[in-house]
Amino acid sequence: MNAIPPVLPRYATDGLPASWLAVPPPPTGLHRGELLFRDARTDNGDIEMICEWMNRPHTAKGWEYDWPLERWDAHIRAQLRTGYSRPVIVEQHGRPIAYMEFYRMAQDIVGHHYQARPHDLSVHLAIADPADTGQGLGSRIVGEITDEFLARDPACDTVVFEPDAANSASRRMIEKNGASLLGEVRVRHRHIALYARGRDGRKLPGIGRPSWAVSTGTATC
Repeated sequence: MNAIPPVLPRYATDGLPASWLAVPPPPTGLHRGELLFRDARTDNGDIEMICEWMNRPHTAKGWEYDWPLERWDAHIRAQLRTGYSRPVIVEQHGRPIAYMEFYRMAQDIVGHHYQARPHDLSVHLAIADPADTGQGLGSRIVGEITDEFLARDPACDTVVFEPDAANSASRRMIEKNGASLLGEVRVRHRHIALYARGRDGRKLPGIGRPSWAVSTGTATC
């Protein structure tokens, strides 16, 4: 019998101090110009729309989340129950254009591979229509949400990005938005480049085990 896939496949909290788990969820409901970043809902067709978007060839290739509707339903609802991650619809002039996940990096498997802090934030972005790609929209979204995170969450000093190391277009976009390369790491089957943009005057984290894992001797993923 096949194993049941995890509902939140990247959620990794073993060994995390209780105070880190008590950090509030990422901020949502954000406006930047004509862009609205709102929570995905479970009662208005959002889940069906996200599922259809994420099964399109260009998003399935980048995310590997080409799941059936039942799994997407469970995934969205699970995010809304934790402080780890929030599912977000991006609207432009009222038109849904992208799906994002805002998440606390310390509670993510990738956060076990650098010196994460409890309030670090990160995002994943999937633009729904291939016709909207390649025109600077993704770069703008990433830049706007990074600015908004640092403005809305005073305890967050660092926004982290984790593109595939071979994805030169994503890396250029992230660098264009002021993030610096921390290094490259291998996480499960992925070879990723870790970038971070910090609050002015705040030292960027380094590659290596986070402080909670070092102090407790806990093995990281």
